[in-house]
Amino acid sequence: MNSEAIYQALFDQLSNINGMVSVSRRLRHFNHVGNEQRPALFITQGNQDENAIKGLNAKIEFGAEIYLYVYESDTDKAISTQINHYVDAIREAIKPEYPEMCEYQTLGGLVEHCWIDGTIEVFEGVDGMIDGQGIAIIPIRILTTN
Repeated sequence: MNSEAIYQALFDQLSNINGMVSVSRRLRHFNHVGNEQRPALFITQGNQDENAIKGLNAKIEFGAEIYLYVYESDTDKAISTQINHYVDAIREAIKPEYPEMCEYQTLGGLVEHCWIDGTIEVFEGVDGMIDGQGIAIIPIRILTTN
């Protein structure tokens, strides 16, 4: 098992989402991502849980988070419209490769499964505070064995 190859495969899986202006594995604070650099997607590495099973390979779960930053200049449009569009695109990007044969996203055969797991946090910009900006934080889990 190669942890770096797994996280890079997740990044590769998500880095070609149509319309993204900025994509990186190095998280930047939303105040340091200009409106012209959005929509932006950042993938960060999370915790790793390893559970030994006597006589079997250890079950290992990797965590990751996807940070999505959007900007809407039109004050008549809801910022969540863009957030919803890109969250759906992220879901599409990590759906199983061949759902008719296998219900798991394997990141090209590197892992057992990769999926969104938990609450997707969504923050729409409040006029006068972070005008036109929106953020979504998407939790990812990756299951593999050693």
